[in-house]
Amino acid sequence: MDKIATKQSRNIVKQAAATRENIRGIHLTFPAPTIIEVLSLLDLDFVYLDGEHGSFDTRDLETACIAAERYDMVPIARVPDRSAATITRFLDRGVRGIIIPHVDSVADAKEALDAVYFSPQGSRSFGGGRPFFTEIDDLPGHLAACNENVSVGIMIESTEGLEAAEAIAALPGVDYFSFGLNDLAQSLGYPGEPNHPEVKRIVEETTQRIRQAGKPVREDFMNLAWINQVLLAGARKLLVQQSTKAY
Repeated sequence: MDKIATKQSRNIVKQAAATRENIRGIHLTFPAPTIIEVLSLLDLDFVYLDGEHGSFDTRDLETACIAAERYDMVPIARVPDRSAATITRFLDRGVRGIIIPHVDSVADAKEALDAVYFSPQGSRSFGGGRPFFTEIDDLPGHLAACNENVSVGIMIESTEGLEAAEAIAALPGVDYFSFGLNDLAQSLGYPGEPNHPEVKRIVEETTQRIRQAGKPVREDFMNLAWINQVLLAGARKLLVQQSTKAY
C-alpha cells in the first residue's frame, strides 16, 4: 500500500455509521488547534468543525485538520452551504467528512453528494488539495479511495426535510442523518422550543423512518460534546472545588 492509500484508509466516522460502533468527538465552534492537542489525551475519534455557525476561515480549517490528523482524529465539518465551491474548499483543506445543513429535498441532497464524490459517484473537482498535493502515483486509485473514505451527514431542519427524509436515506453516498433542532422547531411553529413534546414526537417518528430505510441518525453511533459546554462545565467544577478548599 502506498503513502496516499495509507493516508486515505479507515475513516472511523464512515465506518461507525455503517456498523453503529460507538465513537466520541468534540464539536468546535472556533479555531483552536491547541484544544485539539489537549483533548487528544481523551483518545477522541473525530473533530467536528462548525463551518456554518462557527468562526472558521480557510486557513483555520487547514490548521485544524493538520492538528486532528497528528492525533489520529478524523476531521469532519458542517459546511455553511451545499454549493460545489464551498464543499470543494472544505475537502481540499483536509476535511474527511461533510455535514450538509438545511437539506429540504432529494434534489438538495443530490446537489451536495455530486460535489462530495469524484466520478463515477459524483463530479467533485480535483486540484491536488492537502494532504496529498501532487505526489500521487495512481490518480484513479486515489480518487476511488477518496470516495470510499469520505463521510456524508444530512441535516434535517425543516418540515420539507422531514417529508423527504426516507427518499434522501435511499440515496447512495448518504451515511447518516442529524436534526437541526432549533431551526426544525421554528419550522414546525415552535420557535425556541426544541424540546416541545410535538417537536420531539415528530423527530422520533422521522428517526424511525430513517432507520427503517437503512440509515442511522447521529445519536445511534456518535457521542459529541460541544467545546463551549466542555469549557463551562470544566471551569464551574474546578472553580467550585477551589472555592470549597478555600474555606
